[in-house]
Amino acid sequence: MIQDLLGSIASTQAYRRFAQEKTSRTVLYLLFLSLIFTVGGSLAIQLRVGPVVDETFAWLAAEVPVLTFSGGKVTSPEAAPKRLVHPKAAEVAVMIDTARTEPVTLQALQDAKVLAYLTNNALYLEQQQGKIEIYDLSKAAVERPVVVDSKFFRDAAGALKKVVYPLAILTLFVFAAAWTAFAGLLYAVFGLLMNSLASGTLGFGALFQLAIHAQTAALLVRLILAFMPFVVPLSGLLTLAITSVYLWLGVRANAAAAAQTSEI
Repeated sequence: MIQDLLGSIASTQAYRRFAQEKTSRTVLYLLFLSLIFTVGGSLAIQLRVGPVVDETFAWLAAEVPVLTFSGGKVTSPEAAPKRLVHPKAAEVAVMIDTARTEPVTLQALQDAKVLAYLTNNALYLEQQQGKIEIYDLSKAAVERPVVVDSKFFRDAAGALKKVVYPLAILTLFVFAAAWTAFAGLLYAVFGLLMNSLASGTLGFGALFQLAIHAQTAALLVRLILAFMPFVVPLSGLLTLAITSVYLWLGVRANAAAAAQTSEI
C-alpha cells in the first residue's frame, strides 16, 4: 500500500498498473487512504476541539455554583441569580436561579440574553423559530441526590472524551471511505470525457480505480490544511483541481501505452 501511495503521487506510469489491478486491491487502497485520513483527522480534532472542551469544562467548574438535584428540585447555597457567559463565545449564556419557581417565558429568556434558564423546578431552553422547550425537573426522580460541582465537571470532561473521541474516529473512517468511493464514481464519469479526449480505451471500472488513486494527493493536502490555524479559502476547488490533474495524467499515461501497443 505504501508503494501505491507513493506511486499515486509521484509516478504517472504507476497509473497504468492501477488501471489493470484487481478491484479488491483498489478497495484495500481505498480503506488504506481512509485510515490515513482518519488518523490525521483525529489528531486535528484533538488539537482543535480538545482545548475548547477543556476550557469549557474548566469554565463551568469555576463559574457554576454548587447545585444539588433532589426530590425534583434544584437547590444551591447561592440564592441570588447568576448569569454565566462563555469567555470565548458571548452568545453562549445561561441563567441559574434556583430560588425561582415561577415559569420562565420566552421574553424573559430574550431579555436576559441567555440560551438556557435553570430554575428551582425546571430547565428552559430557547429553540429556533421563537420556541421554548421546557424540562420539568419535578417529574425526574432520582434515587439519591445528585451534586453538580467542580469535580462533576472534571469527571464529565473525562467521560466525554472517552465517548466522543472513539465515536469521532469511527465516524471519520466510515465517512472518509464512503466519500472517497462516491467521489471516485463522480471522477470516473468525468474521466470518461478525459479518456475520449486522450483517445484512450479505458472502461468505467478502470477509470474508477484511477480516480481512487488520483485522490491521494488531494487527501493529503486536505489533512495539511486541517492543521492550519486559519481557513484556506476555496480549499474545495483546490482539491478538485489536484485530483483532476492526477486523473488526467493517469488517463493520458494509459492512452499513450495503448497507442504504443497498437503500433507494435
